[in-house]
Amino acid sequence: MKKDEVIELLKEQIKELRDDNNRLLDQIDDLIKEVSSLKEALLQKGESLGKQQRLTKGIAKLVSNTSEQQQPPQPALPEEERQKREAEKADKRKARKNNGAKRDMHYEMEQEEHDVYPDDPDFDINKARLVTTAPRICVRYECVPMRFIKHVYRIHTYAQDGRLFEGKTPVSAFLNSSYDGSFIAGLMELRYIQSLPVERIINYFESHGFTLKKPTAHKLMEKASSLFENLYKCIRQTALGDPYKAADETYYKILVPEKNSKGKGVRKGYLWVVVGINTRMIYLLYDDGSRSEKVILNELGGCKGIIQSDGYSPYRKLESDAYPHITRIPCLQHIKRKFIDCGEDEPDAKRIVELQYMF
Repeated sequence: MKKDEVIELLKEQIKELRDDNNRLLDQIDDLIKEVSSLKEALLQKGESLGKQQRLTKGIAKLVSNTSEQQQPPQPALPEEERQKREAEKADKRKARKNNGAKRDMHYEMEQEEHDVYPDDPDFDINKARLVTTAPRICVRYECVPMRFIKHVYRIHTYAQDGRLFEGKTPVSAFLNSSYDGSFIAGLMELRYIQSLPVERIINYFESHGFTLKKPTAHKLMEKASSLFENLYKCIRQTALGDPYKAADETYYKILVPEKNSKGKGVRKGYLWVVVGINTRMIYLLYDDGSRSEKVILNELGGCKGIIQSDGYSPYRKLESDAYPHITRIPCLQHIKRKFIDCGEDEPDAKRIVELQYMF
């Protein structure tokens, strides 16, 4: 064979080898994606299993206690003994390092994946050889600040067969309003969930590029409040109409102009909670922070079905003949201690406690 023929033959062989190599690299990429997908699925399964194990462990600890009654206060330790114990705890924490803790992978978040390749000027992907079968994973969390977008809709109108056809814009939150639902939701969240004053909300919007006038902000919140009022009434009707309800009350601090004996402008107030077990609706009842029995009896007196609650006296009154359509049952968490304290003398009570491990 001549020299030129040999060169051409070698070129063809090199081309075939490169094609084979590219096919193998594509197969490797596909396998890497499959392995990554399996790895992610296993991590999610392990996370769910770990959560269930922690819940089971917590329930077991709670049931194993002989009583849930508070222990008497312990006498204060001398200063030297206290410092010695704190030093021992610090040494133990330092010795165990992170105690085998794993980073939270935040699987609930929106996720974007990026392939990162070497950017060195001497790097040539056609000449390089893949060192690892799976790429090294690095995670970064990004915070996207609030941003405002002005959408301009050019509405086109056509005439056809004696009729006019006009384009429709997305539905706005209010009639003849330039603010959509996301804007109203952001405004209401900052005002009522984050408890920001209107002036601070306006400054916050302005720092992110949107100028909102104070009267406009108040008007938007006023209109949104009327919608929320209708939603609140619907939730109340649905929760109270559930044949199986649970009720409880909790206290929190209310800001007031007058200062108390400690010099703080707060007082203790109560919020009533009624949960529809079947509908999964939560109805909150507030009456100037009052814990009076009239508040909850007026609300639940006309209901029917089962109401589960603790032993607070207004709930116990629901068992009387004055409320014939209501059946009150006790809260299992509150009466559980009575079964636990029975000990080995009451085998029936012991079997009730074992239900904690079954469900």
